[in-house]
Amino acid sequence: MFTIASTVVDLSNATANPLHGPDVTTLAQEAEVKTDNLQAWIKNNVVFTILILLACVVLTGGLRGNLSKVFTVGGLGLVGLAYVGIASSQTAATGIGNFLLGLVGIRA
Repeated sequence: MFTIASTVVDLSNATANPLHGPDVTTLAQEAEVKTDNLQAWIKNNVVFTILILLACVVLTGGLRGNLSKVFTVGGLGLVGLAYVGIASSQTAATGIGNFLLGLVGIRA
């Protein structure tokens, strides 16, 4: 938050005094974007929440006797969780990609 506030102050000073402040291209080159915190939050919270919701849906469907819907929702939920697991792990994504390329005879 402090870097955003200081950037806003620098930009407002640059507008008032164009000779003394940084220009927009310099500011854009200094910006650094990371997604490490978002990936950690997804790994720690979203997967657990999806599992709880999936369990509730499966139990509710099982109590009503809709077993075909229970297996469909449960299977699709597990596929979704597998996708999140592959997407959040660089080594898993690389391994899956190498496996799929190996199916057509390409060695990476």
